[in-house]
Amino acid sequence: MNDDVRRARTGLFSAFAGLGVTAAFVPAILPSAERAIGADLSAAIPALFAGLLVGVLVSGPLLMRRPPRTVLILGSALQAAAIIAVSVAGGPSLFIAAAAVAGFGFGLVEASGSVAAKSVAVGSATGLLSALLGTVAVCAAVTPLLVALGSDARPALGFLAVVPLVSVVMLAGPTPAVSVAEAPAHRDVRGLLVLLPFAVALPLYVGVETVLSGWSAVIPERILEVDPALAALGTSAFWTLMAVGRFGAAALRRASVSPIVILAAATSGAAVLMAAAGMLVGSEPVWALIALAAVVVLLAPSYGLILGVALDRLDPARSAAVTGALVACGAVGGTFVPTLILLVGRDPASSTTFFVSAALCALVPVLVLIAARSHVTATTTG
Repeated sequence: MNDDVRRARTGLFSAFAGLGVTAAFVPAILPSAERAIGADLSAAIPALFAGLLVGVLVSGPLLMRRPPRTVLILGSALQAAAIIAVSVAGGPSLFIAAAAVAGFGFGLVEASGSVAAKSVAVGSATGLLSALLGTVAVCAAVTPLLVALGSDARPALGFLAVVPLVSVVMLAGPTPAVSVAEAPAHRDVRGLLVLLPFAVALPLYVGVETVLSGWSAVIPERILEVDPALAALGTSAFWTLMAVGRFGAAALRRASVSPIVILAAATSGAAVLMAAAGMLVGSEPVWALIALAAVVVLLAPSYGLILGVALDRLDPARSAAVTGALVACGAVGGTFVPTLILLVGRDPASSTTFFVSAALCALVPVLVLIAARSHVTATTTG
């Protein structure tokens, strides 16, 4: 590995570390912010993912004109500003708006980082993406611990903006990643049509993950009626479990276990356990949370594996054209599934939330197997 590739990988990992802070900060601070502001801020989670969707959509045209490094720097800077704004927000409007900006920056980094990962990966992109997303999970697991410690001095939590700012500093140096010349001049729509099962599976998975991550502090708070500072640790627990699942998947990939096998088995088991949580939440809340913990571990590697398998079917140039669209599909799920659940169940910790999530989760292995079969057929006939 030469120095340029090493610097590119280091810059990528630092940018994804910033994603971990952003992903955990808004959900973890919700209970204490609601108490301080005196308003229900549940809408901040759909706003976060609405911003992510816009960021991903904007990243497409940007990546056609600018190298991924430029988009990574912009997205990291926006996340830093949003973290500070969330920390000092004195009303629901500013808090929710800042969450949307954080999502926008997140979307820019996620899309451009996925393109860059495809460029610097050796062999399949699934291994590097699993490691990058594992880094997200580790940083996201630590962030709520700091939020819990600083819940009584919320403005001081703005110091967490240092993490995405570090990635800005690192990426601002001479770190060549994917050059803009490698991206095609127009978006290849047919490339996305070939990947249709993945484009459908991503929003289903991301929607379910968003329910668990976005309300990872709210769910234990309402089920167990614990203090908001203690509830923030629910977000830390969530991301710790995500790290276990993602690095576990990376280890399985190094052992040459098929990503299709990992995806199908893990998401099927997660659907069953999610339904069990829905049945237990009223009578056995502790067991319901234990079932949800197992769900998180099983679902953790799904995003990186789905996206990685999809990108493995494309060369680097075509992957730059369709990655933004694939990530946008995921962001759609992150925006609309929690919104749907709020409209139907009204309570993130209700049995309805878990039953709906289980049904959506059960469709993912079906789509993954359809994609695998389609690929085998295309390879055989080609």
